[in-house]
Amino acid sequence: MNHQQVKNILSYIDQTQPEDVKRDVFNQLGYECFYTRKMVEWIAPYQDNIQAFLDRVNIEDKSPYWKQLAFNEDASILYLTGKKRSECACTFAACEQPPLSLCQYCCKTFQENIFSTLFRRKVEVEITESILLGGERCSTAIHLL
Repeated sequence: MNHQQVKNILSYIDQTQPEDVKRDVFNQLGYECFYTRKMVEWIAPYQDNIQAFLDRVNIEDKSPYWKQLAFNEDASILYLTGKKRSECACTFAACEQPPLSLCQYCCKTFQENIFSTLFRRKVEVEITESILLGGERCSTAIHLL
């Protein structure tokens, strides 16, 4: 199966299936994206030095997608502000009618895996702005639980 076929199937699922099916399929996609790309290996060195991870984004500007990571006053929420972009970072969104479930479930699950691994605790990601949902960037609030 080629990449275009996968995009077509994801669009079909997003347009035709009930919410519980979309949630299950796209949550699994986010999980697979995290683990098949070996993101654990990328994040592991930062687990004992969260500040280095923040500095990588905020000072060194090494993220192609993230502009800023900033905690709220009591450090219970980490706000991720994305860089302004003309298109979604996900290659599965590069089609005429990108599946909105990519944001609502896939990206959410992907980031929950990133930040729960980084903080070694459960987190809940809230999508606050999304290119696919009409925004200029993709931004989230990561709630540390």
